[in-house]
Amino acid sequence: MMPDFLQFSLWSAIFAIVAGYLIGSIPTGVILARLFRGPDPRTVGSTHTGATNVFRNINPAAGVLTGVFDFVKGALAVWLVQLLFPSPWVIPLAGTAAVAGHCWPAFLNFRGGMGVATAAGLALWQFPVVTPIFAAAYLAVNHFMKHQARTMMLVSALLPLMLLPFRPAPEKMALAVGMAVVLVIRWSSDFYRVYD
Repeated sequence: MMPDFLQFSLWSAIFAIVAGYLIGSIPTGVILARLFRGPDPRTVGSTHTGATNVFRNINPAAGVLTGVFDFVKGALAVWLVQLLFPSPWVIPLAGTAAVAGHCWPAFLNFRGGMGVATAAGLALWQFPVVTPIFAAAYLAVNHFMKHQARTMMLVSALLPLMLLPFRPAPEKMALAVGMAVVLVIRWSSDFYRVYD
């Protein structure tokens, strides 16, 4: 019997990536800002479309709802694609693509959020034991670095190593690596940002 990844066809892989990316690209923050009659989040605060910027600069309720929807949309992307292609390799392909879609959404000229909520939702579903370890590492590192972007880049890069002791399935390790790469690239845009 062939390994799962060999049975997963090229077209299935392409579909998983495209579908994951498009679901991740759903501009939750912008949609909710409009529903709450607020400004476009790309024009205020950090100019990111994620929950933090919406909460701080548009409306707290809109921010909370943005966080909730962003948290579930990565997992939703994986779940929906797996209904059509029940392969474990949907997890890293659709999941990583969903996080990338949130960061660089096709519907907003590739200006989106920072990917944390979408990645966190996937991580909590796929490797929940690592989520509190990641959070603790973030708090500890940020205590010394005192710079959110640089902390996120460093801790995100370490995500696969945090998962390694638990002997994850190959597809779950692939998801961790994919999310780490996306988050490091996305947060690098704020590397020199001065936080309030």
